[in-house]
Amino acid sequence: MSTTTAAGGQLHLGPEFASNLARVLPLLLAPGALPDDWDPRATTYDLTRFDSDAAFAGRFERAVADILEQGTTDAGRIRERLVAVGLPFDYARLGQPLSTVFELYTQARTHAARCFSFASVTKPWLSVVESPTRSLPVRIYAAGALPISDEKKRELVAAGCELHERWTGDLPASKPEVLTVHVMDAPPSGDVRSSAADAVCYPVPAGGVLLVRDAARIAPHGIQLIRKRTVSALLAADARAELERAAGVEPTPLAEATAAECDARLRALFPQIQVSLYFCTGLAAEAAAFTAVGDVLGPEPVAFFYAQNGYGGSGQLIADILARAGKLRPRPLAVLGQDAEGRRVTLVDRVLAELSTLAGAPACVFLETPTNPELQPHDFDALMAGLRAYAERWGKRVPVIVDTTLAPLYPVFQKPYAEGWPFVLVKSGSKYLTKGKTTLGVVACASDEVALAIVERARALGRDADSFARPHQLAELRAGLSDLAPRMAAISAHTIRLANGLRSALRARGHEITLYAISEAQVAEGMASGMLSFYLPPAPTTHPDLVDEFVAYLLEHAPTLVKSRVSYGQSTGGGKPDFFYVINPEESTQGALSAEVKNAQKKDNVQICRISVPEHADVDGLLAAAEGFFARKYPR
Repeated sequence: MSTTTAAGGQLHLGPEFASNLARVLPLLLAPGALPDDWDPRATTYDLTRFDSDAAFAGRFERAVADILEQGTTDAGRIRERLVAVGLPFDYARLGQPLSTVFELYTQARTHAARCFSFASVTKPWLSVVESPTRSLPVRIYAAGALPISDEKKRELVAAGCELHERWTGDLPASKPEVLTVHVMDAPPSGDVRSSAADAVCYPVPAGGVLLVRDAARIAPHGIQLIRKRTVSALLAADARAELERAAGVEPTPLAEATAAECDARLRALFPQIQVSLYFCTGLAAEAAAFTAVGDVLGPEPVAFFYAQNGYGGSGQLIADILARAGKLRPRPLAVLGQDAEGRRVTLVDRVLAELSTLAGAPACVFLETPTNPELQPHDFDALMAGLRAYAERWGKRVPVIVDTTLAPLYPVFQKPYAEGWPFVLVKSGSKYLTKGKTTLGVVACASDEVALAIVERARALGRDADSFARPHQLAELRAGLSDLAPRMAAISAHTIRLANGLRSALRARGHEITLYAISEAQVAEGMASGMLSFYLPPAPTTHPDLVDEFVAYLLEHAPTLVKSRVSYGQSTGGGKPDFFYVINPEESTQGALSAEVKNAQKKDNVQICRISVPEHADVDGLLAAAEGFFARKYPR
């Protein structure tokens, strides 16, 4: 019987769960038993099939009990049972089924209130310090030397943390006015409830674990926020290896690559790149690069300009986490709009207007190009004219961080406007660069001295956070870079054809559609992308939004073509068909944005819809399915 409950941040598992799972693990890990979306190379999951890790835990505990009670050993039947369990999260950086199962097993075995795994050996205990929900000072007792730089140690001490390294005695008695963290060299062998520490941490290959003894003192929400915005849960391949070890099975071997091999592939595409770094996730890359900007341009706080309705994770990282250190002053700005006279105003216009008020204070501009989800290219010539004028007047150059995830071949360093200026490239490699086969982030720059200083500082921060990509992630990057150019050519051609087909279908029904997509001319400039976004013409709906009804219709009528998943750049591989990803961004990639910002994005009270187009795309099939919806909503 399942007794999983979650209250006040605690997640309670039944007393038999650990022993039951230990008996079932060899069956779950047998060939053919794991569902496709439990595969370690899956990075994004059906939005309709996840709710929370606590709900997942309850369903999984019942599944384990059922498998034992029914004596199920057939891999196919086990697979069906696991499919019914659903999913704990919608994206791998937050956690995958395998990392969540590893956490549940470890929690049950140690009797912790909560267990969190990390793709980092330092973040398990650093997350306690960095959590925005923490109100108490922290003291850390480590069995050995903490694997961080002396500079980071001084920073922690200056922030009020006590660091006790090479601690061999008993821990001091717990105190209600301070949080105690015990950093061990190996997993605890007993019940952590008997520990005097509020949290126990230990390393595992390719990561680390945080065991929270009392979720009322260390809030899980704060830990999860730091994990999902600055690093990642233990990567699925590494979580599988931990479960295999627990089951007495030899860990599955993985292909590996080096950073040097990826450098060679990257520079073949972008010869101007001088230095590049690879992180375990795109947000880990952003966390290092953005923090580095504050360190390099400081000590005065840096005005940090970015799109207010861009990727919600980036906005939350900037405003809710990094700004707390006082090094960055978030300045979110609207991407598109009109002034009082009805003239079009862009993000670049707003950046330059805000810059004029800074009076020589340090600043940085972060731009997604094209923007997400409106796919707007920026007027870099106008931006650079304004930034150069600012530098001439105040003697301060404003670095530009460019995220080209949506258009991975965009040659920012080859553009004349970038010459002699501190441009830094930051992008998620989890999309087109790796075909969606792993989470990954890239930071790179050319030869400008300020840009080089930012990237080198990001390198130091990545070392302390232990947030660099693992060798098996680099193997996916190496493979993805090898065919990136021809793949993007095929993807962009499909996307343009789909955009034209949607326009034509609605025009035939007397409606014009507001649709954002990359043109053939922009593809020729390096803007090839597989993303398009649009506003459906308004129509009555019983769903929360017309977009939600559109997505539900496609899932029902074209289940072999469509999935509702975040991310893009997907490639199923293995000879299996590719899927279109169709979403309402406000419920997924923009989930961290305020309701005010999301509502302002609506047009005629309809939210924007986003479609990601794959390399092997049945465009005609998707258009035929969409036509059925259009016939229902927009009769001739």
